[in-house]
Amino acid sequence: MKTSVQRVSTGENWPPEEGEVVTFKSSTGQKSGVLKEVRWGLVWRDFILEDGRVIPEHRVVGCPESPTWRSADEVSQEEREACEERLVFMSESGVDPRDREQSFWAELNQYLAYIYLRFNRTEQKS
Repeated sequence: MKTSVQRVSTGENWPPEEGEVVTFKSSTGQKSGVLKEVRWGLVWRDFILEDGRVIPEHRVVGCPESPTWRSADEVSQEEREACEERLVFMSESGVDPRDREQSFWAELNQYLAYIYLRFNRTEQKS
């Protein structure tokens, strides 16, 4: 789902504009890249870089301390199914799941977080 970045803004200069260089935390230290697009996933915003890397908002340097997350209730069945279909397609196409800055890992983490929040919410209501 591609949602307008302006829908939720968590600070005066947040999120960065397309074309800006963003710095993010990775397992090997800080890296940077040019921001191509900001897109909502099932739970949080992903920052898509021009070179194809996908960085979750909470790993971007300068991200507000409490980044905005969607509630599991906001995710439609169509969005969830589309995410599942993308994961299946990427799995069948032989995407390397070890590359943590590519689409497969981003989709998988979004999906796992969504499932956790969905069932955690249900458990708390009981």
